[in-house]
Amino acid sequence: MNKIANIFDFSTFWVSLQQPDSKIFKMGLFLWHFVFVFIAWNDRVKIGISDAHYYWAENYSLAEKSWFSFFSYGTDFVVWLNYPFIKLGVPFLGGFIIYGLIGYFALLNFIHWITLVLGSSVKFGKYNLLLLLFFWPNLHYWTAVLGKEALIFWSLSVLFLGFTTQQFKNLSFVLAVLLLLVIRPHVGLLLLAAGGLAYLITSEMPFRRKLKKVFFLLPFAVVLFYMVLTLSKIRYLDWDRIVRFNRGSVLSFSDSGSYVPMETYSWFYRLVSFYFRPFLCEATSFRTVIVGLDNLIYLILHGIALVFLYRYFSKLKQLRMPFWWYTAVFFSLFCGMVFIFRYANFGIFMRTKIMYAPFMVVALLWLSLELKNITVLNKSKN
Repeated sequence: MNKIANIFDFSTFWVSLQQPDSKIFKMGLFLWHFVFVFIAWNDRVKIGISDAHYYWAENYSLAEKSWFSFFSYGTDFVVWLNYPFIKLGVPFLGGFIIYGLIGYFALLNFIHWITLVLGSSVKFGKYNLLLLLFFWPNLHYWTAVLGKEALIFWSLSVLFLGFTTQQFKNLSFVLAVLLLLVIRPHVGLLLLAAGGLAYLITSEMPFRRKLKKVFFLLPFAVVLFYMVLTLSKIRYLDWDRIVRFNRGSVLSFSDSGSYVPMETYSWFYRLVSFYFRPFLCEATSFRTVIVGLDNLIYLILHGIALVFLYRYFSKLKQLRMPFWWYTAVFFSLFCGMVFIFRYANFGIFMRTKIMYAPFMVVALLWLSLELKNITVLNKSKN
């Protein structure tokens, strides 16, 4: 009877919910995530046309197309992955459930990585601030959608886990690399650049040896860049052509409901818009209020990190930032520098955010906590 009573005891439930290894936490995360799976599915059904419809062949026939006619990189590869399930008659909702499960396991990977670098809790009074990150609405929504996002986030979570544990030869890491490069080569290219720069900063090897190792990655970067040019229809390296195609990409959003006139903004405000908008004051519905709160929290975390940097700047020399930290920061920076010239829509800003923001948030929290710990340690010595 006591065990049954404990199940319904709120205080016991609340404690268990804050422990990522507990069954209650994993069940709560699963239920929360699948609320977003059904919301995402319902959104696409109402719209009637979306990327998810294409990925599940809802608006065209596969009758005269073979499985390997989709064996390519980019969008076609996602259809190739889905082809057997579509042929077996798995319905549209079934596709969302499959991708929802992928997203759920990606989140478990992400949370496991967080517990390695931050521990299982970051306390503010009695509350674990990491719960905001674990149950982040935007992250759950986009990893619940039938599409690239769940696959990409699974790949990134596995890669950052590998960067932290230095385990690069296991099957999940290799699969994560392949999925990222095949589905979104431009993201792979940005992560490769971020990782290369992070390696130059953190490796203790002589600089010439480090440089040789980074140059070894150049052929891979060239191949990825060619894939990006092909997918974007730019096709060959010509700066004027790149600028023209990027401008066309931005203007293609002009008829959308949440268009952002990025071309009229300064570079700084383009970055602000990409990282932190829509602001809460720009909300026009319940959903955009949630999105505005999401962005407000993200902005506040950046503000807190900057305050800590300003206040404890002299302590930075005592702090050794790891490889994963620099990779997360550079990856976030590179995403902003590239995508402000490609995107001009609040919805796609939020969708893109799940690739870099979760890892950047962890990097900001890690920096703030480490600076605080160094200050406390120095005071105790004095």
